[in-house]
Amino acid sequence: MALHAHGQGAGQGHSHGHGGSIGYLEALPGVARLHDLHIWPMSTTETALTCHLVMPGVRPADDFIVGVTPGLRERYGIGHATIQIETSEAIACALEPDSVV
Repeated sequence: MALHAHGQGAGQGHSHGHGGSIGYLEALPGVARLHDLHIWPMSTTETALTCHLVMPGVRPADDFIVGVTPGLRERYGIGHATIQIETSEAIACALEPDSVV
């Protein structure tokens, strides 16, 4: 899994840092693995995150995402998150290899 964090400043001051968001996302119920994680500043005060969560056999409802985003904001200062859910391990995502950015 590749972590691509770009820039400095946005979201700084949170005690866990953006790197802690990996463990937070991987520990969510039903998440088997995480890939294609990107974190970057949108401005000097706002940080964005995109990632793919592999959740085999799980069809999370909207309340799953609604529940994830406040934790990212409160714990890591990430106020803008886009999360893609993949429900099959049998179908490989083209963005999963670390060599793909």
